[in-house]
Order: sequence, then C-alpha cells, then structure tokens
Amino acid sequence: MQKQLPPLSWFRAFEASARSLSFTLAARELNVTQSAISQHVRALETRLGTNLFERKPRGLALTATGRQLLPYASSAIDGLTKATEIFQPNTYATEISISCTMSFAQLWLTPRLIEFRQLNPHIAINLSSTLWPDDYLINKTDIEIHFGRINQIKTGGTVLFPVELAPICSPSLCLDINNYDELWKLPLIETLGAMYSWKQWAERMGQYSPPRPVCSVDSLIMAQNLAETGIGVALLSPRLCHHALAMGRLINLQIDPPPAEDCFYLTTSDHAASKPVVKAFSNWLLEQTSQ
Repeated sequence: MQKQLPPLSWFRAFEASARSLSFTLAARELNVTQSAISQHVRALETRLGTNLFERKPRGLALTATGRQLLPYASSAIDGLTKATEIFQPNTYATEISISCTMSFAQLWLTPRLIEFRQLNPHIAINLSSTLWPDDYLINKTDIEIHFGRINQIKTGGTVLFPVELAPICSPSLCLDINNYDELWKLPLIETLGAMYSWKQWAERMGQYSPPRPVCSVDSLIMAQNLAETGIGVALLSPRLCHHALAMGRLINLQIDPPPAEDCFYLTTSDHAASKPVVKAFSNWLLEQTSQ
C-alpha cells in the first residue's frame, strides 16, 4: 500500500524556517502569514511524531531530528524546482553571442550595454573577451569585434571607429602640457604589445627623446587603471577611455596624436548574418560609435 506523504506546503514551511531559523523570515519568503508557517511546521511535527525545532525566546534552533530532516527536504524541494523549470517557457525570446578584445569589452562596451538591455530586455547577451586580438574563437560567435589595421580589415567588416593614442593621465599628476619637453618630464607608463610604444609614438610625431617608462603593463586596461592612480602618463585611446575622461578621472593632455592607422571593426559570422537580433545589435553598435 502506498504511503501517504505529508503535504508539500508543510515541508516548504519547515525548510524555509530551518534555513532562516525564523518563522517570520520564512513567512516573508513564502509570502504567507507567520501563523500559517507555524501551523504547517506544527502539523508536520505532529505527523512525524517529533519536534523539529526548539522554540526559544529569541528565535528557533533545530533539534537533532530537525537537522536530520533538513538536507532531505532541501534536496527534494530543489529537485522539484529544477524539474519544473524545464517546462517553463524561455524568458528570453532570443540571444546573441559577441566576442571582442578585453579592452574593448571593459572600457567601451560594458558601460553602454545597459542601454541596449533597456531597449531590448528580451535579448540575452553572451559576451566573451580575449586579452589579445588573435585569440578569437573565429566563427564561434554571432558578432566579432576586431582590432586591426584600417587598410587590412576582413572582407565584410565595418569600421566602428579609428583608434588614435594620446597621452592621458590623472588630473592629480598634471593639468596642462605645452610641449614635448614638458611631457618627457612626467613618468611614462608603457603598454607592452600595444600598437605603439612610447618610442614609436614619439618618432611618428617627429620626436626622438622620450624617457624610459617607469612602469610596463600588458594591457590597456591595466595602463588606464594605473594612469587613474596618478602613477604616470599612458598612451590611451580617448574613444576607449571616454567614460573615465567624462567623469574627470582622466585628462587628455591635448597633444595631437598621429593619424590613425588602426581601428575596431565589426564582422558577423555567416550563420548569424540574417538573424534579426544580430542586425539589431549591429545597428545599435554603429549608432553608438557614430555619436
């Protein structure tokens, strides 16, 4: 003969009360009255023939049998919750996968993604980033945002914006520079693997005497973070660190950069080019970069 189990609501009341050791908090979690929680727990104790809680003046404490029952009750409720979710309709009508360099993702894209989510709350975003531009999982994501030479972008690529490097630092380090001699008196931060070292950048500007950098890092993100602390001047893209410039955490020393040879550009994989969600994100991205 099949045994009749106590109602699930009794177990839910017990499990919530056991986690919080409070009938009041359990009632708030399950959106019922404290009296209902207390009655369900008392009914379960009567059915099992044992006390599950010690009622104390300032809260609850599990008895030995209560501690024994809790993992079984939690596991059962969790299992039923997960099983039910299988049959729930997907919250998101669709999703999009994006890959880009870590510097683009952290410095430019993430401060703006909230706007896209507000405009498209039904779209789930899967964002993957890499430290170096050649680490992409080519054709594994719907949209790829690359960094490279303007005259060598991939077929079908669309330029988002050119990338120039300018001397940028914290206002605490310097507020105004009138010439290169004054610039070279400031400590410099070098970004290893970037498009130009300080020496190369200076040579493009017709200068040949930059001092040795006081600090070297391997990413633009770290260079920007160090510049914000006031350690030195970094060669950064004003477009990438626009948010920090607008917030006053950084200043552009306003020395004209050499003409841009590099850019960030957008490509879409063949399997995703016709997806409406890909077109929506691409159009939004182009609108953002045109501002």
